[in-house]
Amino acid sequence: MYICNVCGFDELEEPLYYEDGAPTFMICACCGFESGVADLDQGYSFESYRKKWLEKGTKWLLEDKKPKDWDLKTQLKRIGVEI
Repeated sequence: MYICNVCGFDELEEPLYYEDGAPTFMICACCGFESGVADLDQGYSFESYRKKWLEKGTKWLLEDKKPKDWDLKTQLKRIGVEI
């Protein structure tokens, strides 16, 4: 499994980017970030997308993927973000 650079969700089936930096177009089930679209087409950085997601209340894209014991602070710590 892979970790989302935006929200720290650690159950991505693929990385967001290939080793050469090309996007995989993977969509995070938690924050909804899609590499190659949110960044390249829409102009978001990881930080700006994360800020938008936090401001909107950290709504999950796919609620059925949300762990029962989910904790926002713990998840964000995986990517070095403290709130």
